[in-house]
Amino acid sequence: MPSPPNTVRRKPPADSPAAPRLQGNSHERRVIALLEALFTHLPAPGTDRGPAADLLLDTYLDAASPRKAEHFLAALRETPSPDLRALGWQRQCAFDAARGRFPSAWAAFHEASRLNPSAPALACLEVTTLMAEGRRDEARYKAGLWALRLASNPARDFSDLIAHLHDMASHDPAVLTDDGPDRGRLISRILQRIDAWPAPVCHYRLQEAALSPDPGLARLEARWAAVSPFNDAAAPGAWVDMLLGERLSGQSFLILNDMAEMMQQAPVGNPASARALTRAFLLRGEALRGVVLDTLQAVDRPLPWHHPGNQPLLCLTADYARHFSAPGDDAVLAPLRWSVGVANPSDETGLRDLLVHCLASCGHAAEALAVAEHAGPDDSFSRHGRVLALFTLGQQDEARKALLECQSTSPQILKTLTATAPRKPRMTPGVHAIGGRDEAWIYRQRYLAFWEHAGAVAWATGGQCPRPTHDGEC
Repeated sequence: MPSPPNTVRRKPPADSPAAPRLQGNSHERRVIALLEALFTHLPAPGTDRGPAADLLLDTYLDAASPRKAEHFLAALRETPSPDLRALGWQRQCAFDAARGRFPSAWAAFHEASRLNPSAPALACLEVTTLMAEGRRDEARYKAGLWALRLASNPARDFSDLIAHLHDMASHDPAVLTDDGPDRGRLISRILQRIDAWPAPVCHYRLQEAALSPDPGLARLEARWAAVSPFNDAAAPGAWVDMLLGERLSGQSFLILNDMAEMMQQAPVGNPASARALTRAFLLRGEALRGVVLDTLQAVDRPLPWHHPGNQPLLCLTADYARHFSAPGDDAVLAPLRWSVGVANPSDETGLRDLLVHCLASCGHAAEALAVAEHAGPDDSFSRHGRVLALFTLGQQDEARKALLECQSTSPQILKTLTATAPRKPRMTPGVHAIGGRDEAWIYRQRYLAFWEHAGAVAWATGGQCPRPTHDGEC
């Protein structure tokens, strides 16, 4: 489901003094350049550029280039391609709903439905718009109708989407839009508040390997529990005033973790950048982790999961690592090493396999092997990461032997990993079967890029590929 854009006009020529600088990091700029090349001229009907168009809009927004996004969105709504035109109207609906312009949103929804009535994205779009308008009972009813319709399609597995629909219909509508006097600007207000938070300061004590907040922060967290978006008894949107009004919110692992988790669960079609807000909470959490551990002299001390006071920090660290990890990028190695190797060696947050792959990808393959040795018997992802580490060390015979051992218990992973376009299996949200096709699909989604970065996909299929550099250096 696409994210709604912000408003923009065509950018002036690059050499013009009025030309805005493209913001965002270098990775986003490279992605934008590659995608823009596909749309120098809008594709003719029958050309499948919808996913690329969707990604380009999202990347504009992630790079804080809303004017470019709005110009591209306007072009999509006028393109001769019915599929791209439908996508443009879908995004326009989300854009208007996020700003409280519901008559325009519904007009855009009906046009998108006319152009592509079978698009699964319409399900999320309709439920999201109803929720944003405050029509929660209708949203639940429509979610049920869409679930029945999607479940009746034997050719595709929509189990994840169906679960997402029901989740959306039960969520706090304040996540989706702001019905106050400055409606439509909730996410920008929260981002501004995060920017205005004071620098991270330690408001925690460490007692018997358990973090506990000081009295002031403990009182705030007790009040937060009553209004948390995960408290079904809380009034809708009650969390907003506390988050925006309490400067101490940015010093609480509990509040930061709740907000990061909520934004990750929110529908993708939310106001202009739920992803930007997710990143802001995760970055703040990581900065606070460093300050708290340094202040308490606890960088090398365990913070086991079985102490509830440690869990928000451990969850924030896990989400930070998953969100920012990338092949060949060592930015998340420090928090990964801390979580798996120091704070929580029993790894209840499930980071060991990510650490193994990141180490193998960043020139630390020998360390990756040592970490993989502690994986449990059912941890097939870490064992496949061990294969990648052996490959990057140049030990291809050992890697081949390890890969065969992996295939004895998880025979679908290699097949799915190396397939050109595997079909997504039926999934049950939150669980997968050891050795099943769902396990293989999840592994491919998480780690195909790491295998491609190492040049190991061709090797795994028996093809020829360049021998990796010694010790897996990037």
